[in-house]
Amino acid sequence: MARNSWVRRSPLRRIAGVATGLFVAVAAFAVGPTEAAFARTWAGKVEMNELCIVQSGFDWHAERKGDSAFDWYCYNDHTRKSAEMDINWYCDWKYGGAYADPQGGGAYDWGCYWA
Repeated sequence: MARNSWVRRSPLRRIAGVATGLFVAVAAFAVGPTEAAFARTWAGKVEMNELCIVQSGFDWHAERKGDSAFDWYCYNDHTRKSAEMDINWYCDWKYGGAYADPQGGGAYDWGCYWA
Protein backbone atom coordinates (compact mmCIF):
# COMPACT_ATOMS: atom_id res chain seq x y z
CA MET A 1 0.00 0.00 0.00
CA ALA A 2 1.11 3.50 -0.65
CA ARG A 3 2.08 5.79 2.18
CA ASN A 4 -1.10 7.92 2.04
CA SER A 5 -3.55 5.25 0.96
CA TRP A 6 -6.33 6.86 2.98
CA VAL A 7 -6.42 9.65 0.42
CA ARG A 8 -7.51 7.17 -2.26
CA ARG A 9 -10.61 6.08 -0.36
CA SER A 10 -13.87 7.27 -1.71
CA PRO A 11 -15.39 10.20 0.16
CA LEU A 12 -18.28 7.96 1.23
CA ARG A 13 -15.92 5.47 2.93
CA ARG A 14 -14.11 8.32 4.71
CA ILE A 15 -17.40 9.76 5.96
CA ALA A 16 -18.52 6.31 7.12
CA GLY A 17 -15.24 5.83 8.99
CA VAL A 18 -15.49 9.22 10.68
CA ALA A 19 -19.15 8.63 11.55
CA THR A 20 -18.32 5.25 13.08
CA GLY A 21 -15.56 6.79 15.16
CA LEU A 22 -17.85 9.57 16.38
CA PHE A 23 -20.57 7.05 17.23
CA VAL A 24 -18.15 5.00 19.34
CA ALA A 25 -16.88 8.14 21.10
CA VAL A 26 -20.39 9.40 21.86
CA ALA A 27 -21.53 5.98 23.04
CA ALA A 28 -18.54 5.68 25.37
CA PHE A 29 -19.20 9.16 26.77
CA ALA A 30 -22.92 8.43 27.28
CA VAL A 31 -22.26 5.20 29.12
CA GLY A 32 -19.65 6.83 31.33
CA PRO A 33 -17.15 5.00 33.48
CA THR A 34 -17.51 1.28 33.59
CA GLU A 35 -19.36 -0.38 36.42
CA ALA A 36 -16.09 -1.94 37.51
CA ALA A 37 -14.85 1.49 38.53
CA PHE A 38 -17.70 1.70 41.05
CA ALA A 39 -17.95 -1.97 41.90
CA ARG A 40 -18.52 -2.95 45.48
CA THR A 41 -18.72 -6.31 47.13
CA TRP A 42 -21.59 -7.48 49.31
CA ALA A 43 -20.30 -8.11 52.82
CA GLY A 44 -23.55 -9.14 54.48
CA LYS A 45 -26.81 -8.06 56.03
CA VAL A 46 -27.37 -5.77 58.99
CA GLU A 47 -28.87 -7.56 61.98
CA MET A 48 -30.50 -4.68 63.85
CA ASN A 49 -31.01 -6.55 67.15
CA GLU A 50 -27.42 -7.79 67.12
CA LEU A 51 -26.29 -4.23 66.47
CA CYS A 52 -28.15 -2.98 69.56
CA ILE A 53 -26.83 -5.77 71.79
CA VAL A 54 -23.22 -5.26 70.68
CA GLN A 55 -23.41 -1.47 70.72
CA SER A 56 -25.49 -0.89 73.86
CA GLY A 57 -25.73 -4.10 75.90
CA PHE A 58 -27.67 -7.32 76.32
CA ASP A 59 -30.95 -5.69 77.44
CA TRP A 60 -31.24 -3.60 74.27
CA HIS A 61 -33.21 -4.42 71.10
CA ALA A 62 -34.01 -2.73 67.80
CA GLU A 63 -37.20 -0.78 67.20
CA ARG A 64 -38.30 1.66 64.53
CA LYS A 65 -40.62 4.62 64.43
CA GLY A 66 -41.39 4.56 60.70
CA ASP A 67 -40.70 2.81 57.39
CA SER A 68 -37.50 4.59 56.41
CA ALA A 69 -34.01 3.12 56.67
CA PHE A 70 -33.20 5.89 59.14
CA ASP A 71 -36.12 5.20 61.52
CA TRP A 72 -34.29 2.51 63.51
CA TYR A 73 -33.10 3.00 67.10
CA CYS A 74 -32.09 0.85 70.04
CA TYR A 75 -34.41 0.58 73.02
CA ASN A 76 -34.08 -0.79 76.55
CA ASP A 77 -37.40 -1.92 78.09
CA HIS A 78 -36.02 -1.92 81.66
CA THR A 79 -34.67 1.62 81.66
CA ARG A 80 -37.08 2.93 78.99
CA LYS A 81 -34.14 4.63 77.28
CA SER A 82 -33.38 4.79 73.60
CA ALA A 83 -30.07 5.12 71.77
CA GLU A 84 -29.10 5.90 68.22
CA MET A 85 -27.63 3.16 66.05
CA ASP A 86 -24.23 3.46 64.43
CA ILE A 87 -24.78 1.19 61.45
CA ASN A 88 -21.46 2.06 59.80
CA TRP A 89 -19.67 1.04 62.98
CA TYR A 90 -21.61 -2.23 63.01
CA CYS A 91 -20.65 -3.10 59.42
CA ASP A 92 -17.02 -2.30 60.16
CA TRP A 93 -17.09 -4.41 63.34
CA LYS A 94 -19.05 -7.35 61.88
CA TYR A 95 -17.39 -7.61 58.47
CA GLY A 96 -13.96 -6.06 59.01
CA GLY A 97 -13.81 -2.76 57.17
CA ALA A 98 -17.21 -2.79 55.47
CA TYR A 99 -19.52 0.22 55.33
CA ALA A 100 -23.31 0.52 55.61
CA ASP A 101 -25.58 1.47 52.73
CA PRO A 102 -29.35 2.00 53.05
CA GLN A 103 -29.68 1.00 49.36
CA GLY A 104 -33.35 1.67 48.53
CA GLY A 105 -34.04 3.64 51.70
CA GLY A 106 -36.67 1.28 53.13
CA ALA A 107 -36.57 0.01 56.70
CA TYR A 108 -35.21 -3.39 55.67
CA ASP A 109 -32.91 -2.21 52.85
CA TRP A 110 -29.69 -1.93 54.88
CA GLY A 111 -26.65 -3.85 53.70
CA CYS A 112 -22.94 -3.92 54.39
CA TYR A 113 -20.41 -3.61 51.56
CA TRP A 114 -16.69 -3.56 50.99
CA ALA A 115 -15.47 -0.80 48.68
